[in-house]
Amino acid sequence: MQVNASNYQPNAYPTTQSRVQSKSDSTVFTVNNSDTTSKDVSKDIWTELGSKYDIRHATFDELCEIAHKLYSAGQISLGNMAIMIFDWKRAADDLRKDHPDVVAAFNITPADAEGRRDWIAEFEARAK
Repeated sequence: MQVNASNYQPNAYPTTQSRVQSKSDSTVFTVNNSDTTSKDVSKDIWTELGSKYDIRHATFDELCEIAHKLYSAGQISLGNMAIMIFDWKRAADDLRKDHPDVVAAFNITPADAEGRRDWIAEFEARAK
């Protein structure tokens, strides 16, 4: 038995069936957004985070915990979480290996000896 690979052409695009949507189909999949449980959950997560963390005096690890909890609760998008947890210090340190004279620190606001900084001021400064 000989297999010729040049003649093998699988159907990479599956056939689709077109279907006209009836009015009854559109009413079957309605979603009720008037539920207040999501509002209660969002209020709870903000209260929990506010009592546990001080965002104006937090470490980067604490900022990451806040971002992950907000994302898990559906309060921020994946993109917003990625912006919050991007480690500017590690990025600058990595770039300094090859270009020590060119790369400065990427964080704009200073951190204290424990690595705590005002993250609201930091993101406001980055936005300018």
